[in-house]
Amino acid sequence: MTSPVSSGPPTAGKPSKARLPILDGLRGVAALIVVAYHIFDSDPVNLVNHGYLAVDFFFMLSGYVMGYAYDDRWDGMSVGSFFKRRLVRLHPMVIIGSVIGAICFYFGASSLFPLVNQTSFGMLIISTLLGALLIPSGKSMDVRGWGESYPLNGPMWSLFFEYIANIGYALWFRRFGLRTLGILSAVLAVMLAGLIMTSESGSVGCGWLFTGEHVGKGMVRVLFPFLTGLFLFRLGRTIRMKHAMLLTSLALLVTFPMVRVGPDAMPWVNGLYECTILIILLPVIVLVGAGSQPMTRFGEKACDFLGELSYPLYLVHYPIHYVFYGWLSDHKPTWSIKAPVAIGVYISSLVLGCVVMRFVDAPIRKRLARFARY
Repeated sequence: MTSPVSSGPPTAGKPSKARLPILDGLRGVAALIVVAYHIFDSDPVNLVNHGYLAVDFFFMLSGYVMGYAYDDRWDGMSVGSFFKRRLVRLHPMVIIGSVIGAICFYFGASSLFPLVNQTSFGMLIISTLLGALLIPSGKSMDVRGWGESYPLNGPMWSLFFEYIANIGYALWFRRFGLRTLGILSAVLAVMLAGLIMTSESGSVGCGWLFTGEHVGKGMVRVLFPFLTGLFLFRLGRTIRMKHAMLLTSLALLVTFPMVRVGPDAMPWVNGLYECTILIILLPVIVLVGAGSQPMTRFGEKACDFLGELSYPLYLVHYPIHYVFYGWLSDHKPTWSIKAPVAIGVYISSLVLGCVVMRFVDAPIRKRLARFARY
């Protein structure tokens, strides 16, 4: 997932920046779609089939808001200060997500995860520490059996690439001019399209395994949207629209849940659909979200809430889903039984996300904020 980026305290002599409420709200909508996608991922036909594109949307939002929040602060901010701010904003939830994954781990023991019962408590502690440090697990450290980079909390793979993008921004990308960013965005768009169109699945899906192929493709997957988002900010143009939050949310709610496009024998058809979303639609949505404002006070508060919830929700929901997947594998319930349990899993994810947001993540970041001042 993209990192939530806030304007934070002002640099000496510079006022805090206004938030971008619709972009915050859209990040929350995308996180809600991810949770639904993972629930339906247990079905042969996922009814939220393209929900994984939300991760690419997160990366694009991150690039745009990174430029908005930090581009004009470098005269009073060192690279070290930037990294401290990003660690304070991102890493508490990385640690919390790893701990929650460890707490839920043995509850997910099932025929679907045969390695769980074979994993010693000591190995679980090591896996938790690796996750808390955002160190990917290789095949020899797989404690679940799915080969994930982060077997206690799979979606953390996107944070690994988010950190890489943040490091790239601090060391190099912030120095690139508009033309350079535009050229890189175009080149990476071609590379991403080639990756998608030539894949066996006709999908952008990659990055969650710690293998050379996944890491290489994952770099393309993060760099195109991140640098495109930064380019869109530097471009200095936005699109103003009435009812922007409603219309852009509907665009996400229609395109992300879309069932697979085209026959299985022609995966490039689905690939063409994904390229259209990633390369054309998402940049337009970002420009609309950046250039528009909520029309009511309630809408503004809703956007703020969704934005604050998005990151905790993203990093706490999947450990609950592991338990759900294991239960499905062992009991093979009928849809009449599965449906209410799935609803309960979704609600439980939301509740846990809200609790962690309110009582854990926000207080910890508040205490750590003094270490990130510059």
